[in-house]
Amino acid sequence: MPEFGANGAVTGGLREPPRDYAGYEKPKIRRVILACFLCGIAASISVALVAGLGAFAFSTVMAVLDMQPPQFEQASGLMAGMLVAVMMAAFNWYLFFIVLPVTWLVLGLSLGRFPHRGIARAAPYYRWGVIWGAVLVGGTTGTVGFMMQPSAGAGALVTGLLIGATAGLVCAGLFRLIVRPAKQIAQVQADVF
Repeated sequence: MPEFGANGAVTGGLREPPRDYAGYEKPKIRRVILACFLCGIAASISVALVAGLGAFAFSTVMAVLDMQPPQFEQASGLMAGMLVAVMMAAFNWYLFFIVLPVTWLVLGLSLGRFPHRGIARAAPYYRWGVIWGAVLVGGTTGTVGFMMQPSAGAGALVTGLLIGATAGLVCAGLFRLIVRPAKQIAQVQADVF
């Protein structure tokens, strides 16, 4: 049992001497900055690809059902919002000077911190990739849609959420592929002992 002296200082009775952590260095996780950089670029490309594939699938289904796809000038309400969201997402790389820094910041402050915290499971990476993808794309498209009219905003928001969530899933998978957090964290834990 420890003995305490003045002001609560331990004076004796310890079984082992206190450890000195002065030489301890935080383990270094490699390739996180590279992964954030590449995932930011891949996010912009994957959002455009998902939107383009979605537009292609929609027009193919409309052609198979022998229906005329809606033109933007004739669309109103929910369909107009969906078209705005798909167009904005498909051409988001035009604003790369805004999209890339925001994506790098979000990736660095969310997925980029997980390996340093010792998170090795795949679920948190995919979950937060989907959440942030949906928030960034859905928030942008929803805002523009709500400026048109409320029903268009609802269509743009839902479509943007779906596109962003799919692109976030792709980016989280790419991040895990580059960083390989489970392998690096296991190496760090093995080196400690």
